[in-house]
Amino acid sequence: MKERKKTRDGITLYSQTDPKSYPRGRALLSESDQTGGRRLIRNPLKNRLRPFLLAGAQLAAVWFLMFSWWHCLTGVFPIEADTPRLYLLCFLFTAALTALWNAPLRRLWKFFLPLLFFCLAGVWIWRHQDGAVNVINLTANAYLSVRRPNANPYTVRPVPDPEMAFMFALFLLPLLFIWSLVLHLRAGKLTAYVLLLAPAGWILAETLVPSETSCWLLILSGGVYAAICGCRDGRAALLKGTASACVLALLISLSAFASRPLEACKEPSDGFYARTRETIETGWIQPLQDSYTQAKAEREEQKRLAREVPPEQEQTQNPEQPDADSSGAKSDPPQPQEPPAVPDPTPETDIQPEFSAESSGDTPDGDTSQPSAENGLGNAEALRIGTSKGTATVSTDKFPDLNALSHFQPDAGTRLTLTLDSRPEGTVYHPSAYGVSYVDSHWYDMTSENGIPPESYLEYPDSLERLDTLCRERAPETLAEASDFIQKEFENHTVYDFQPGPTPSGQDFAEYFLFDNQKGFCVHFATTAALMYRMCGYPSRYVQGYAVPASAFRRQEDGSYTAEVTGDMGHAWCQVLEDGEWITKEHTLPYHGARPEPGIPAASSGRHSWIRNAAGWGLFFLKSCAVCILCLGAAVLLLLTQAALRRQRRYRQFRSVRRGAGIRRIYRALYDTAVFQGMEPTDLLSLQGFETLRDYFPEIPSESMEWLYQTVLETMFYTKNATKEDTKKAWKIYRQFSHMVKQNMTPSRRFIYQYMKVY
Repeated sequence: MKERKKTRDGITLYSQTDPKSYPRGRALLSESDQTGGRRLIRNPLKNRLRPFLLAGAQLAAVWFLMFSWWHCLTGVFPIEADTPRLYLLCFLFTAALTALWNAPLRRLWKFFLPLLFFCLAGVWIWRHQDGAVNVINLTANAYLSVRRPNANPYTVRPVPDPEMAFMFALFLLPLLFIWSLVLHLRAGKLTAYVLLLAPAGWILAETLVPSETSCWLLILSGGVYAAICGCRDGRAALLKGTASACVLALLISLSAFASRPLEACKEPSDGFYARTRETIETGWIQPLQDSYTQAKAEREEQKRLAREVPPEQEQTQNPEQPDADSSGAKSDPPQPQEPPAVPDPTPETDIQPEFSAESSGDTPDGDTSQPSAENGLGNAEALRIGTSKGTATVSTDKFPDLNALSHFQPDAGTRLTLTLDSRPEGTVYHPSAYGVSYVDSHWYDMTSENGIPPESYLEYPDSLERLDTLCRERAPETLAEASDFIQKEFENHTVYDFQPGPTPSGQDFAEYFLFDNQKGFCVHFATTAALMYRMCGYPSRYVQGYAVPASAFRRQEDGSYTAEVTGDMGHAWCQVLEDGEWITKEHTLPYHGARPEPGIPAASSGRHSWIRNAAGWGLFFLKSCAVCILCLGAAVLLLLTQAALRRQRRYRQFRSVRRGAGIRRIYRALYDTAVFQGMEPTDLLSLQGFETLRDYFPEIPSESMEWLYQTVLETMFYTKNATKEDTKKAWKIYRQFSHMVKQNMTPSRRFIYQYMKVY
């Protein structure tokens, strides 16, 4: 057998004293001979240990990948498993796979043995179905504990912990197989990284964020894996893996320490970060959203005007127009319509719903924009209830029947005009009605001679058992914790939807929204939030009116700012009493802290959809296109940059004159290109290999190929150094060859050859 040693340029050196093993019968090399001032074999013991070093480095890299993968997944979804046993079993499986790939076996056996093991694992899983079902149920329960904490968990059957750990390890075995196979084949790194980032992608798709430690571990393990992948020598793999781990650990530490001052800069409300963010929101984002909202309102206004009766018909139907009778007598003036008995001093709000036939029955002709006893939008009758300070009158004239709300379609018409002395910095909330008492899915306004008693803002129906249990289990201690708790419940379990449908008969409006239907608009969010605040022990009330964005205000000649409030600004929110002052709390999705998005958010089509943009699908599409273009541009720039740097480094090596290293690398590049084009791999230094390579590229003259081959042999097996002219000649041959071979490639292979192989 022939022993070979790879030099830095990839050429194989022969160290066995066999005359037939040398091309053209060149002189033999002994162990004392030197090539380029370096012995071919320094220490046989070190050479025997290098395969074990390579296997150890691969074992550590694959196991570290598995550790980071599992830590990222369980950091967000807490899967109940025996973690120490699981890590030990995965280590043993990885060691077995690494030993298999590095064993001196035929390729057929290397793939037959894993296939046999997978078959045995499948049989074992089939015979222990309880453990396999437990793995699936435990994973599902971990997901439900985060996304649906109130859902009933799946049943987990009693199985010993060692058996469960072994079952989890079997489920992770395909990942270990693929990662170790990529290291063995030195190809397919993209697949390995896709599998590594799969948990993080799933977590982000669920609108969650992996922990900081998980992100650092993924980066560190991926860097070590990339450094070791492609190494054929154990010593090089160990050095590269250690160096990459140290460099990445240093960068991660610097990043972690450098982020602390940046996080501290975010805390002051008047700091640079807060002012910059406010400037971007008010100067860029809000104008885009407001322009879209205004354009939508104009389109709705045009549609409304198109549906109105033409002016000619109004004139013919106007009873005040004088009669055309020749007698000249004037007709009796028409009787004016009877005004409503109790005029509503508050402006009309567009929170009123449009009802389907199933929810409200037949609606009589006439105006149905205000609640009344006839149109079913509310209870017109006033009620009197007893309080600690006497009796109080409650009325629901201004509020809709919540159980009948099926969909929401705002009106774009102008409702009122707001005037302020100065330009507002954020959304202006203009209330038109307050809901104090909540009874049978109805909000009631309350008036009393002695004022509304404070305990009225803490009352809620006893029938709301599910909602009350949820709030008691969390038991927030401060108002801020209560706000965060309510907001997280909405973000995790509900979405905004213009058409949530009516509440079924016999169910409460708020509980059906949060636990069953899980979709609704601002009325649903405001009602449920007000009740949850009361259950947490904080006085609250339901408010409906208008949310006017700051961009809607225009400066007037007298220095004031005026905004025309349109119907599509109609909104509902809740207020909480804190230190004797009512604080506005905005919980309608999407939520942006103390400064919510103006107007009504756009509808969301999926249960856990992250598309909740107040400007609608049009603005979301524009933002998505901009983000995609930026990401694509960054990817292209990164691809071109790495290709240019690698190509520059390779060309510098090609022009190296020292001991003919550049000429040998050029000859190796010709051979690699031929293999890439489909030539069967062969011994590139043998005479047969040279003839095969020469015949495969007829574009290169035979004299040039023979000269290049002879020069490579002389620089390798003799102490002859190549001159600068020889290197320039070889470089010229390669440039002509590279230009011609690219012309004969397909576009896809040319792209891979030029930007991935980088020749």
